[in-house]
Amino acid sequence: MARFHIKSITHKIIILFAISAVASLALFFILFSIASFKLDETFWNDYSTRKISEPLASQFHYYVTEKSLRSGDTLAIRKWAEDKKVDYLVIVKDNAYVYDHSSFIKRPYTRLEQLNYALLPDYNVNFSDGAATIRVYKNVERTYYFVTYALIAILCVCVGFMIMFLGIRKEVSYIVELGNEVDKMSSGLENASFRIVGDDEISDLANAMENMRTSLIDKEHKELEMKKAQDNLVLGMAHDLRTPLTSLIAYIEIVKRQDKTEEVVKYSDKALQKAGEIKNLSDQLFDFFLINSGEKDEFEVVSIEYAFNDYLSELCNYLGAQGFNVAVSDLSWPHQNVSISFDYIGRIMNNIQSNIVKYADTAKPVNLNTKSDGKNFYISIHNAVSDHVDNSSSNGIGLKNVSSMMKKMGGDCIIHTDKTDFTIELAFAVL
Repeated sequence: MARFHIKSITHKIIILFAISAVASLALFFILFSIASFKLDETFWNDYSTRKISEPLASQFHYYVTEKSLRSGDTLAIRKWAEDKKVDYLVIVKDNAYVYDHSSFIKRPYTRLEQLNYALLPDYNVNFSDGAATIRVYKNVERTYYFVTYALIAILCVCVGFMIMFLGIRKEVSYIVELGNEVDKMSSGLENASFRIVGDDEISDLANAMENMRTSLIDKEHKELEMKKAQDNLVLGMAHDLRTPLTSLIAYIEIVKRQDKTEEVVKYSDKALQKAGEIKNLSDQLFDFFLINSGEKDEFEVVSIEYAFNDYLSELCNYLGAQGFNVAVSDLSWPHQNVSISFDYIGRIMNNIQSNIVKYADTAKPVNLNTKSDGKNFYISIHNAVSDHVDNSSSNGIGLKNVSSMMKKMGGDCIIHTDKTDFTIELAFAVL
């Protein structure tokens, strides 16, 4: 038989509920019919009815004789029937009904009871006004019917629940498995693993939990890597700061011992240079922690010319004051907008100019140009690397800060460098 797949657990439960309800009702009607037949066969036969009605007839005959009742003493007869909890009592005298207990009973007789009562045996009773015949019966079997039907109903409900349970036992086991995996997460995310089975709501939940687990693992790894990088950075910066700081202290000590103005100026300039190196390192460290602080950045949408014209002009002026020849080519301002942080742009330009002053060859020009491809606006700066600079002393934090700030603004930083040339290209996404 072909099997069909139900994607929704809700639909599956509804279908299972319908199947269990139909099966339970069918089983109930079958068992109800069989039980009714067996109970009727047991209680409604000549032997059983006589076993119940004969003692009642004898007791009624004794009551009539003792009280010297007439056939028309309805109140006394009804009192006896109510005391004995009789369900059926009919008195016939001279072929006429003189008493029918059914008229005093709130519950009407069923057709089956009426049929069975009609088949009851007749008993003779001598009233004070003459002989009469009676039919009397007490439904002692009603309790058996009630208990049997109740047991059948309970059995059918249990069968319905069993069908439901068997139908969703895989889903229940799957949920238990997911719960166990969640408990494992408390001892470590790597200890848990959520199996994806099927494509219903439970599997969607398992998939979401697995994605959450892997995301948390990735986040933990990134946090560990970031912490490790920060620790290495702080350690490296502390080492880098020690060298110029030691030199600065030494030059200040030398200045204190000098008598000649020329020597004071000479060592003061050297001390000022080392102080500048310390400030530059502290600025880079501040930029790094500012970028990675997690605080929300504020960006402004402005035109390209408004965003970069003043900063590039200041860069050219500063480099010119430091003895560099800046060659500007293809400088254009497309009529497009960019989303930037002016704070980031200022820090990026400071890092670039500090990097050029520290490592570039003053004898060769610094090339500056811009271009746009419709999707991005590019600022490209190229310089020759000085032969007298030791690049191994650089910690690279400045360029890392530039790259991080560009990524936060939705752009990119592309760097090409070797022993003789250095090029940095800033790409800004245009709106």
